[in-house]
Amino acid sequence: MTRRNPLFPYVYRIGMPIFDRLFYCRYRRAAITHATGRLLMIGLGPGADLKYVPPAVTSVAAVEPVAAFRRMAARLARHCGIAVDIVDGQGESIPFPDNSFDSVHVGLVLCSVDDVAATLDEIRRVLVPGGRLVVLEHVRGEGAMGRFQDMIAKPWSWISSGCHPNRRTIDAIAAAGFDTSGLRSIPRTLVPPPCTPHLQGFATLLK
Repeated sequence: MTRRNPLFPYVYRIGMPIFDRLFYCRYRRAAITHATGRLLMIGLGPGADLKYVPPAVTSVAAVEPVAAFRRMAARLARHCGIAVDIVDGQGESIPFPDNSFDSVHVGLVLCSVDDVAATLDEIRRVLVPGGRLVVLEHVRGEGAMGRFQDMIAKPWSWISSGCHPNRRTIDAIAAAGFDTSGLRSIPRTLVPPPCTPHLQGFATLLK
C-alpha cells in the first residue's frame, strides 16, 4: 500500500477551496451532471463534489478511506442538507453488493488508488449493466508534459499522498470494459502541472 502523507487531508482541505474557486468548480459541476439514479462516490475526500449532485440522482453513498476526510464530508453534507451514506473503504474493495448503483463517480481519485485495475473491476461489480462511470480525473499528458510527469511521479506521489500524475486513465477504463466515447480530454486548463490535462465525462459499462 502507498505510504500516505498524514498532513495531506488538512493541507488539501485548506488549499482545495482556493483551487475550486479558481478553476475546479466548473469541471466538477460539468462532470457530475452525468450521474443518475443511485450514485456511489469513490474517494469522496472532503466532499466538494456533493454540492453539485444533480436532481436526476435519487440516492447518494460514498466510500472514503481517510477518517479526517469522512468527518469533513459529513459536516459539509449536513450544512448543505444532503443525505449521504459515507462509509470507510477503498476503491479496490468496495463494501457494497453487486449491481447496487446506476452511477459511480470518480473525481480526482483514480490518480491515487493503489491499484487502478482492481478499482475499476470493483466499480464494474457494483454497477448495474449499462451503468455509468462518471469521471473527472487528471491524467498523463503528451510530449514534454508526459515526460515531466514521469520524471517527478515518485516524489509527487509522497507529497500528495499517493497521487500519480502520469496515469493513462482512459486506457485503463477502456480495458476494464467500458465504452469511453462519452469521455473527452481537456488538454489545456488553468490547473498547474503536473495535475493537467484532464479527462471528463462518463463511460458506460458494456453489457
